[in-house]
Amino acid sequence: MRELEGCIIKLLLFASLKNREVTIELAREALSDKIRQGEEGTSYGQPTPSIDRVQEVVARRWGVTPEGLRSKARTKTLTIPRQVAMYLARNMLSMQLVEIGQAFGGRDHSTVIHSVDKVERQMMRDRTFKERVEMARQELSAL
Repeated sequence: MRELEGCIIKLLLFASLKNREVTIELAREALSDKIRQGEEGTSYGQPTPSIDRVQEVVARRWGVTPEGLRSKARTKTLTIPRQVAMYLARNMLSMQLVEIGQAFGGRDHSTVIHSVDKVERQMMRDRTFKERVEMARQELSAL
């Protein structure tokens, strides 16, 4: 609900600054960071993956279970795919950090921020890791 309120406020402010009436096109422009882009324009109305789907895809690609991603375990075999799943959830889903953390065993929002940062840094350093994350993203985008 807060995210929706934030989008409405952002849209109204954007319209005011541009001195334009609110239209669908203006909303797309103002909220482009919230609308997923497809090959042929916006994918408005198309389903986005669920947090469960993100966990399933990442777990399968990293050879762990979705339950493992949600567990309290801190072994390297689980922390890396868990961080990747949090990264993908943050970048692909319209979920708050707290909601993402809750979906991964009740973790704090700061854990999600740390996970996203860690994955982004690793992707810059390791091309193979980046390709692996991108393959998971592509699979999730191809719903």
